[in-house]
Amino acid sequence: MSVPLGLSLLLTQAIPNASNSQRKQFPTQAIPKEVIMEATAQTYWLNNLQVASNYNNWIFSQFQPWLGDRTLEVGCGTGNFSELLAQHSQHLTALDLEADYVQYTKQRLQHCPNVEVLQADATQLAEQQAFDSIVMLDVLEHIEDDITTLMQLKQSLSADGFLIIKVPALQSLYGAMDEVIGHHRRYSQQTLNAALTQAGFGPSRLWYFNIAGIPGWWLNGSLLKRTTPPSSQVGLFDQVVPVLRAIESAVKPPVGLSLFAIARKH
Repeated sequence: MSVPLGLSLLLTQAIPNASNSQRKQFPTQAIPKEVIMEATAQTYWLNNLQVASNYNNWIFSQFQPWLGDRTLEVGCGTGNFSELLAQHSQHLTALDLEADYVQYTKQRLQHCPNVEVLQADATQLAEQQAFDSIVMLDVLEHIEDDITTLMQLKQSLSADGFLIIKVPALQSLYGAMDEVIGHHRRYSQQTLNAALTQAGFGPSRLWYFNIAGIPGWWLNGSLLKRTTPPSSQVGLFDQVVPVLRAIESAVKPPVGLSLFAIARKH
């Protein structure tokens, strides 16, 4: 899953001489070394976001009302959202293709009896069981044939269930950070809605998220050609999230760094 922070990238550029005492300090090895077999850009993002609680809670608040009793999480990574999902579902099935991420998430959620963590392809679960909600957070953009995947996931959704999607927004922002993490594309409301419609979903609810992140993502990924930002930026961003959350709760942004969609079967 991708993890567009955005504003933190811009703020750190603006105050490069901030002292350590001015920045909230976070552990740099939230994921144990023995679990990380390869230092990838994906692991970098997951490792840093594990401690960005304000940001994670802000994201979770966007889709929590559509969660059902039986939830399937596609691409759980290291379980950053699995813990939150487990608290609001009677049963959570969390999947990932990476064995190391699955191992770590199992350890992290071993205290949750209502959670099943599997190394599996979600598209192979079709018709084996029906879920009230399927959650894909920054996953769809990694899949080349997104429409076929959406069609297959629809088979695992109950008649009244919801597909919950978060993806990176605005193709014009595509840059080095997208490329290195394996993004095939960024979406607009039009392109995501078209993919969902072609996959057989009914009218979807879509909205943009985190408009303040746009300048930072463009600056680092497109202009400076960075593949990852310094980890200290995550802590700085997490401190300003409450302000950004309050602003976007009051005024819905016309565009954003990310895009949410809530879809149901046609």
